[in-house]
Amino acid sequence: MKSTENLSVVLGRQTLNWLSASYLLMVLPLYTELHGVIYGCALLIIAWRYAVAQDRLPPPAAWLKNGLALVGMGFVAYLWRSSGLLPAMFNLLVLGCTLKFLEFNSRRHLSLHVLSLFFLGALMLIYHQGLAFTLYLLLVIALNSIALVSIYQTDSYRAQWQLGLRLLLQSLPLMAVLFLLIPHAGPLWRLPDIQHATTGLNEEVTPGDIAQLSRSSALAFRASFDGALPPPTERYWRALVHENFDGKSWRVANYLRVWYQQQDNPLLATTPLQKLIPWSGPSTAYRLIVEPSNQHWLYSLDLSRPETNDALLTPVMSLYSPKRLQQEKQVQLTYFPQSVMPQALSRAQRALDLQLPADSNPQTRALAEELRLNHHDDRQFVQAALHYFASHSFTYTLQPPPLQGNNQIDDFLFGSRRGFCAHFASSFTFLLRAAGIPARMVTGYLGGEYHANGNYLSLYQFDAHAWSEVWLDGHWQRVDPTLVVAPERASQSIDDVLPSAETRLRDPFSLISYRHYLLLAQLHAFLADIDYRWTSWVLNYNNQSQQQLLQNLFGNSMWGRLFAMLGGLSLVLGLAWLVHWLSRERNRQDPLVKAYCAACQRLARQGISRQAGETPQALVLRLRQLQHPAAALMQQITDCYLAARYAQADPHQARRQIRRLSRRL
Repeated sequence: MKSTENLSVVLGRQTLNWLSASYLLMVLPLYTELHGVIYGCALLIIAWRYAVAQDRLPPPAAWLKNGLALVGMGFVAYLWRSSGLLPAMFNLLVLGCTLKFLEFNSRRHLSLHVLSLFFLGALMLIYHQGLAFTLYLLLVIALNSIALVSIYQTDSYRAQWQLGLRLLLQSLPLMAVLFLLIPHAGPLWRLPDIQHATTGLNEEVTPGDIAQLSRSSALAFRASFDGALPPPTERYWRALVHENFDGKSWRVANYLRVWYQQQDNPLLATTPLQKLIPWSGPSTAYRLIVEPSNQHWLYSLDLSRPETNDALLTPVMSLYSPKRLQQEKQVQLTYFPQSVMPQALSRAQRALDLQLPADSNPQTRALAEELRLNHHDDRQFVQAALHYFASHSFTYTLQPPPLQGNNQIDDFLFGSRRGFCAHFASSFTFLLRAAGIPARMVTGYLGGEYHANGNYLSLYQFDAHAWSEVWLDGHWQRVDPTLVVAPERASQSIDDVLPSAETRLRDPFSLISYRHYLLLAQLHAFLADIDYRWTSWVLNYNNQSQQQLLQNLFGNSMWGRLFAMLGGLSLVLGLAWLVHWLSRERNRQDPLVKAYCAACQRLARQGISRQAGETPQALVLRLRQLQHPAAALMQQITDCYLAARYAQADPHQARRQIRRLSRRL
């Protein structure tokens, strides 16, 4: 015998509306993870489902549904090869939920669809963990819960959303207790690698890349300090060091790539470099909350020591994460501004940092020779090179003309002279190498938006920056040629330095793009502070924090803590059961009777109370005998009530009619 779950049901309009709203809002924030074809397919099939529900189109045949599924799987297999396994699995799950709309003919199918959406919502936390997204996800889960209620309760919209919302609210305390008290176990499976990085810096950079990145309002990371913040001119956040140059692009050196691979192998991994360096001088502890980039590199001030094993100091004094940053990550660091690394430049390293492509940029080479004739000292040559930028009408702009051909440095230094930070750093590094001075290019971020309430900095992608490092006096020293052309960039953001016409095309959906307007700037700062505190608290709440909380609440005794936890869980479950029992008792009263009783209560405010055992008709008769002005209205209310109760009239319509008439009493 079939269970009621498998019996065919007619999909009600209310259920279809709840399911469609829940589904579309669920996949809406996945626009960076889902392919546009999947979005189009979702809209088309939901429209098809509505047409079937209104008898404008026949239900799809089995061969058509199977054919769509096969085509979809082939498309996802194509995505797997181009974008990686995790995005492909996301697209497959969403596509499966989409095609399920064509099979809604039993409660089992409907329930499976709703449960799949709950699973999809949990997986979305892989990509997004901010407070705003969490609140949004709670809203969508509430809609999904209401859709589940509507499958089994064919009542009004209001009754359905009230019940669904009540169920969700009842579950929140239990969810909070589980999060606070249950030990946090690691994931049961490892996230598959993603082949493409999200927006951000890259191991290969050309001068135009940083300018394009500066049009993004995406958050890169946030930094909070235990003490005073470093001055704005020292807020250089190094990420990557580029030493190979082919005439067009700068790349990370091959020896560093080998070092990366060694750290991934436990048998080849070297002693962490941070343990071999004699850190000295005053220090400041700080923390980074890094946004997912699907890359290994982190960010740090010069010079910083990582305090945990999940961040390694590289031979070029940048930071490396053994695991890809696929989720928000918190990193503990200590800043030693006066430390000097005991380094020596080997012959191979010197050759690498003097390497230039042969027979390229002859004008720049000639300029280097000319300056070298008058400045034999390396430090004097650096000053002369900077003076060249200051005295030849260079322009700092986000809209430089494209550089093409094999002599791009010549084209910039002697042609356009319009560029962004990477143009200046690239040409300056080339000029020094041509003069026989070891130099390399560094990319990272400069500055940051300060939030006084939390004493932290927010760094966005438009804060990306490039500068040079020069080997002087036996160690690498930072030289930023951009500051010669735009000195205010050291203490101001590019929005304050560049004309608004160059930055106004940034992300129109981000509040940070409108921070020149006072009200929007205050709103952005308020939301950013809330999100920072939420992210800091959630990321900080690990097993160690949990142990500290339990110790503070229940003392040091293990058994005492165990019994207290069990008691707390029992109390929460008991309260949830009590709320459920009370609401069930309350709901036991017939809604029609409740509506009629509510009308009698309104009548009682006018001095006429319904007596014990008095029938509705007797009450109307008494009102007529008293010539009470509410007699006519109570007659209509009584007629509606009796028709629904004894003449098989629609009880929902009668209840609504009684409520409407009662408001006139």
